[in-house]
Amino acid sequence: MKQAVEGRELIMKHIGVTLAVSALLACVAVIGAPALAQNVVDFPGTVLKVDEAAGKLTVKKDGTRFTFVVDGRTKYAGIKALKDIKAGDAVTVSYIVMGSQYVAQKIAKSK
Repeated sequence: MKQAVEGRELIMKHIGVTLAVSALLACVAVIGAPALAQNVVDFPGTVLKVDEAAGKLTVKKDGTRFTFVVDGRTKYAGIKALKDIKAGDAVTVSYIVMGSQYVAQKIAKSK
């Protein structure tokens, strides 16, 4: 009888751990899903304006103008930071759309 009770307790602990792990994995999937679902788009153009304080970069090409949000997750190529970009520079911004914002994932300065 004692073995049966211990066996049931062991099964219940196993079920509890399995449910906890499943819940954790579900949370990770939901939290990570928006980032995974985003398509990264490249936009090459000429810098019109750099606003370091606001973390914004405005780039134009062929009459199309985008203002990108630049944050701590933005990567750089050919430069170290947003402050290294000036109006008139040729850049390519790789971005995702989050809500109504264009969020820069990577900014590459052309030579």
